[in-house]
Amino acid sequence: MIRIFGFGPIFRKWYCKLAWPKDNILELECGGIKMKFYVRTNDDLRTLETEMFKEQRIIKCIISSLNPGDIFYDVGAFFGLYTIPLAKIVSDRGRVIAFEPNKQSYARLQENLNLNALNNVRLFCLALGNKNGGLKLFIGNNPIGSSLVYSSAFKQNYQIVKVVKGDDLKEEENLPSPRAVKIDVEGYEYEVIQGLHRTLLSPSCELICCEIHPQFLPEKIKPEMVLNLLKSIGFNQIKIFKSFDRTEYHALCYKTK
Repeated sequence: MIRIFGFGPIFRKWYCKLAWPKDNILELECGGIKMKFYVRTNDDLRTLETEMFKEQRIIKCIISSLNPGDIFYDVGAFFGLYTIPLAKIVSDRGRVIAFEPNKQSYARLQENLNLNALNNVRLFCLALGNKNGGLKLFIGNNPIGSSLVYSSAFKQNYQIVKVVKGDDLKEEENLPSPRAVKIDVEGYEYEVIQGLHRTLLSPSCELICCEIHPQFLPEKIKPEMVLNLLKSIGFNQIKIFKSFDRTEYHALCYKTK
């Protein structure tokens, strides 16, 4: 009703004014894990609260699958909604490897890791793909909206970002093999999986959480192609979790034992 009668901007303004966190630090909890995030703008506050509401069931599934000492790859880490709680779960015995190409989001991710006193995360300010080079990262209208796939939903603003094949980077940097991988790249998921093919084939990699965005996928890539690619790597047990607005969905993928 608020949206229908055009009261959205007024409601959001007053909500943010009333809900603004003390010291600009928003405290969230998921699966018993407490975390903190800096907020700078009203969009930051709304995005963090909304995304945690949308993502919490998936985060809880991954939390229940990981143990201290495990390795987790966060591809498209944003401000750290997955990176921070999973870093706490794997503890100092484990490691989170996080990839975030948006320079502003990368800086905020660094701040949030320091705020949560986490030292077991390795960050890369780059994007994963199926080839090495530089591409335009198109910037959306809200903090979380950016993609290597152009869409009218994004602004004309863009950054040139470094793109690397995940398998190549893993070998060059001698990164540990992941037990679980989360991919949220606003339509570039097929290319990310292609570039991580050898890594995902490893028996130690048992879980992939891939957010699929049908509205942002390149013209020749269909959602079923993403799922079939995951199945070809050995992830035959796939659970689908649709978003509340049904514009995208999470594929929680396990290897059949």
